[in-house]
Amino acid sequence: MKRLVVLTLILFAGCRTVGISMTSGGYAEVAPTVASEMISDTSQVVVIDVRSAAAYDGPEGHIAGALNAPFDSIEKQLPELLPYQNQTVLVYGESSTDGSLAAKLLTVAGFRNVVHVEGGIEAWIAHGYRTVNAR
Repeated sequence: MKRLVVLTLILFAGCRTVGISMTSGGYAEVAPTVASEMISDTSQVVVIDVRSAAAYDGPEGHIAGALNAPFDSIEKQLPELLPYQNQTVLVYGESSTDGSLAAKLLTVAGFRNVVHVEGGIEAWIAHGYRTVNAR
């Protein structure tokens, strides 16, 4: 928990830290290594996978505990996601593009602490981190 507090302070102080950067869209970008630390350090992080349901449940799987809110319908799902508006929301997609668009959308929708995983699930897996699936 202490490490998450320090990480959050670093994120929002605008410091240049390895693996963390702020975007012009108002959300933070983190490397998969930092995302993994954030997830393991606290249960206060909500993880959102913006890939399709087929990809979420597919052979690549998803990050354990991630909610599935496909990008093509995320606007319709915003009411379901609003309870997480004041928590740290970690967003990822297949690669960086879809996840960063979703992070920007959530920021515009009023989510206060949005963090995007650079490289999406592809980078997560490339770094050797595990995924789970429904099979």
